[in-house]
Amino acid sequence: MSTAVAAPRPWLLGPWPDLLLGCGLGYGLVVVALAAIGAPMGSLEGWLPLVVLVTGIPHYGATLLRVYGTESARRRYFLYAFPLGFLVWGAFAGALAAPRLGTWLITLYLTWSPWHYTAQNFGLVMMFLRRAGITPTPALRRLVWISFVLSFVLVFVNIHGAASAGGADPLQAASASYRFAPLGIPARFALGALAVAGASYVVVTGLVIRKLVALAGITRLAPALTLVLSQAAWFVLPVLLGLARPALYGPGGATALAFIWVAIAHSVQYLWISFHYARASGSVDKAAPAGLLYLGKTVLAGSTIWVFPALVCAPGALGILPFESGLGLLVAAVVNLHHFILDGAIWKLRDGTVGNVLVGQTSAAPQVVPAARGLGAWVLRAAFIAAGLVAAGVWAAAAWEKEMGIRRAAAAGDLARVEVAARRLARLGRDAPRIHVAIGRLREARGEKDAAHAAYEAALALDPEDATALDRIAESWISRGDFQRALDARYRAARNAPDRPALRRRYEELLARLQAPPEAEDTEVIVVGGAAPANEADAATQSSRTTP
Repeated sequence: MSTAVAAPRPWLLGPWPDLLLGCGLGYGLVVVALAAIGAPMGSLEGWLPLVVLVTGIPHYGATLLRVYGTESARRRYFLYAFPLGFLVWGAFAGALAAPRLGTWLITLYLTWSPWHYTAQNFGLVMMFLRRAGITPTPALRRLVWISFVLSFVLVFVNIHGAASAGGADPLQAASASYRFAPLGIPARFALGALAVAGASYVVVTGLVIRKLVALAGITRLAPALTLVLSQAAWFVLPVLLGLARPALYGPGGATALAFIWVAIAHSVQYLWISFHYARASGSVDKAAPAGLLYLGKTVLAGSTIWVFPALVCAPGALGILPFESGLGLLVAAVVNLHHFILDGAIWKLRDGTVGNVLVGQTSAAPQVVPAARGLGAWVLRAAFIAAGLVAAGVWAAAAWEKEMGIRRAAAAGDLARVEVAARRLARLGRDAPRIHVAIGRLREARGEKDAAHAAYEAALALDPEDATALDRIAESWISRGDFQRALDARYRAARNAPDRPALRRRYEELLARLQAPPEAEDTEVIVVGGAAPANEADAATQSSRTTP
């Protein structure tokens, strides 16, 4: 039997902070509020980068401060901080030249993420049970573990199914080369696995709740039960909604877009427990302003690791890869993979120091970090602050220009503002094909066909395989009477974006038009024989056989 004893400290920061921030109740309230005002989950998408700056970015910074912030921590976590860290970032460098490796890293990251969130929620359930004076038996612990694993199985099968929307969502696909690559589980097996896992999840989770309620009252179990429900809301509910109504959360499907909001909720949860740990272990003062100071440090640390690798490798610097054509998603993959590795080392309840601070059954001696002195320490602190401020400024400025200078200005037809934003984003390492496509569309609307064509060429110079740029320049080639170039562009656009059937349809329409007998057309066209090329080599061969 599980046992119950008096609990000295059931809460970390207090009932409402713990429930809202740590147990996911705040996430549920946000979803309910959006639904009440009739706003879809994607309605704030343009401002999400700024939300991430104060939630997601600092949650990575909290881990970096914990592992690299003191000499004792660097020694303790040396293997994870340095050899494994160098290995992960070495893979990042290799992926810049090997897109297949990049796709593998992205796929690993997006598969591991829900498992990382699941493991954290499970650990918090165990922590809150112990803080409530409940010592779970191995059998009960196993039952809770199985419930959480089954919820992850639902997500895993859903994202790796043959009909996965991974290639359609900008979170999961940057380009034809850098994207999430699902395993492609056949639909029949995927549906069967989802049914079995879903039914098992309902039964096991029901047993978990029943056994927990038999041990203690709802009040003492409130945080643990809220976490169980949050796990269902984060992973189980989106899968069910995605199956029932695929378009509910936008073009990427329920799971794809919910992933962004779940990541924010997880980040808030992580900051909540990281701040408690830093405060309880003596790393920060218990005064209220200390919370803002701690958040500021985590923003600076997290911004640095997110921004500078992308800034160094962007066009205009090393010029390796545009941010939105794979570099941004690749940085996200590597930052997260290293974060997952570090977290596996630093958050273990069986670790004496961590267990004392989180479970609270014994008092942990404060580990006050003495302030480093001397010119060298001052220079390092100044460099850290300066680098963090620059990185956070780049992130915020890029988010502002993308929303106000590109998306909104383009919608309003303000070409001058879009071009200003384009120049600023290029200086920030955020030049992207879609920016030049937006400029091309605005130029076309003004009748400036040559300038529009130049804009589309600029987009393809950044990413020769960008499907939207290829589609737009195909229209431009048609207007110029160069049907063969238009056909080639349409073929490449359809090949690079198989999740966009409109591109395939436009390619087939143009091919049918070119294959039609000359007398069936009102204007003179090129007669192209043969079927659609099966690959790029066939396309080149067919192109060489065609004469204008």
